[in-house]
Amino acid sequence: MKDAVSPSAYTAASSADPSTPASAARSAGAGPARRTAPAAARRRYDDGCAAAHALDLVGERWALLIVRELLLGPRRFSELRQALGSISPNVLTQRLIDLEAAGVLARRDLPPPAACRVYGLTTWGAELEPAILELLKWGVRSPAFERGRPLTADAMALSFKAMFQPAAAAGLSCRITFIMHRNTYHAAIERGRLAVVRGDPPCHPAQSDSWAQATVHADPVVVLRLAYGKQPLTEALREGDCRLDGDEAALTRYFSCFQVAPAIDQTPQTPRPFA
Repeated sequence: MKDAVSPSAYTAASSADPSTPASAARSAGAGPARRTAPAAARRRYDDGCAAAHALDLVGERWALLIVRELLLGPRRFSELRQALGSISPNVLTQRLIDLEAAGVLARRDLPPPAACRVYGLTTWGAELEPAILELLKWGVRSPAFERGRPLTADAMALSFKAMFQPAAAAGLSCRITFIMHRNTYHAAIERGRLAVVRGDPPCHPAQSDSWAQATVHADPVVVLRLAYGKQPLTEALREGDCRLDGDEAALTRYFSCFQVAPAIDQTPQTPRPFA
């Protein structure tokens, strides 16, 4: 395919600025004012294990989901609030304060015409991605997990990274754009590797209209059914669940590179004696 782009080209597009001062002035529409959480109110495990310390930093309710929503790039307070629909503004504010104090994320003010404040992961905070992807793969195998429930657009896009099967993608070169909940995601498979980015495709603006072989307009749960539930694309198109521009065969080949592990077998195992 012409103008092939290596997945490594996505790295810069999804990185947040780790040097943002914590004392940046509040911008209009950036969310509730900064508050300082009393140290006594923060629960600690008081355990010398580094895993316990990690849970001290990101183990509070909603913390890791906020990180998940920032893995593909910075977001405004209002965008995080909308994505995590059942979180209250006060809880979101507090979690952002805690994660910033821990060095997991940083705030920065975008210049005009955006003129707003965004929250983005630091370089260290972005290193949580493998842990979150492993949690995703681990959680989907739970017999109690309800498959097919609604999920955020970022969660759907990130799930591609967790469910990707490199062996199935051997020799495949394709580029797919997904438009979900008014957010645009670009996915590329090259040389058995997958890259996913939110926002603009990693190419010259003059080439952006021709970057993707196929563009899918659908809600995340529809993309979920197509990718993992193996709903026939022709059926989804016929029923109006999604719209496709471009090469249908390319999209079908893309979806063939992902697989969800089955739920664990809860059949009791016969204990084996020690050797």
